[in-house]
Amino acid sequence: MSRITAIFTGLRDEHRRALMPFLVAGYPGLDATEMLLSSLHESGAAIAEVGIPFSDPIADGPVIAAAMHQSLASGTTVDAILAAVRRIRPHTPIGLVAMVSQSIVHRRGGATFVAHLADAGFDGLIIPDVDLQAADALLPAVDAAGLSFSTLIAPTTTEQRLAALLKRCRGFIYLLARTGLTGTRADLPDLAPRVEQIRRFTELPIAAGFGISTPAQVREATRHCDAAIVGSALVRRMAEAGDPAQAGREFVEMLASGLTGP
Repeated sequence: MSRITAIFTGLRDEHRRALMPFLVAGYPGLDATEMLLSSLHESGAAIAEVGIPFSDPIADGPVIAAAMHQSLASGTTVDAILAAVRRIRPHTPIGLVAMVSQSIVHRRGGATFVAHLADAGFDGLIIPDVDLQAADALLPAVDAAGLSFSTLIAPTTTEQRLAALLKRCRGFIYLLARTGLTGTRADLPDLAPRVEQIRRFTELPIAAGFGISTPAQVREATRHCDAAIVGSALVRRMAEAGDPAQAGREFVEMLASGLTGP
C-alpha cells in the first residue's frame, strides 16, 4: 500500500479528515522549505504538496506565481528540491506530493523523472496541465513506483471528461472548489453536488483546494471531502514573516483546528 493510500485509509478508519498544505519549494529559501516540511506532521498536516517552481505557473494566482518566480530567481533547481526531499524524508511521516508542470516532467525524461521523484522520497505527483495522452504514457511508471497521481477536476469539467480523468487518478482526487486562479476567498462554494457526482465514478479520497484559507473553510470543505488543501494563504503568511518556517508551522496548526472544531 502506498503512503498516500495508507494515510487516507487510516484517517477514514478513524472518521477523520486531512489537511494538505501547499508550499513553493525554495520559497523563501530551501532551508525554510526543509524546516517546514520536517515539522508539518506535528502541526496537524497529513500530506504536503510541494510546488516545483515553473516560469509560467498554471492556474496560480499572484501570491504563488510571485513565490515561484522568486524561488527560480534565487537559483532553486529541480535537483536541489529532490535533494532536499531526500534529506527530510526519514524525519517525517507525512505524505509528500510534487506539484509539477508537464513541461518539466517531459524535459526530464517522463517516466525516468517519475522514478527520480519516488527515489527522492515523494509519494505522489500532481500534473495540473497534463493531457490524457501524456497521462497514459506516465501511468505505468507511476504504478511501478507506487505513487499517487492526480489531475485537476474543475467545476466546469464535463461528466464525460470527468470519467476519463478519474479513471487515471491514483491515491486521491484533486477537486477545485472554484474556477479561476488560486488565492484566498471570503466564501467557499457548496461542494456537495460535485462530490456526489464524483462518487458515482470512484471511491478515491477527494481533496478540495483553491481559496481555502481559514479554519472555518477547512471545516466546511471537509464536511464533504476527505481533505482540504491550503496554498496561497500559507505562502502569503510565510512571505510576511521574519521566520517563515515558524510562521508556516503556526498557521498550519491554526488551520488544523478546523478539522476538529464544532
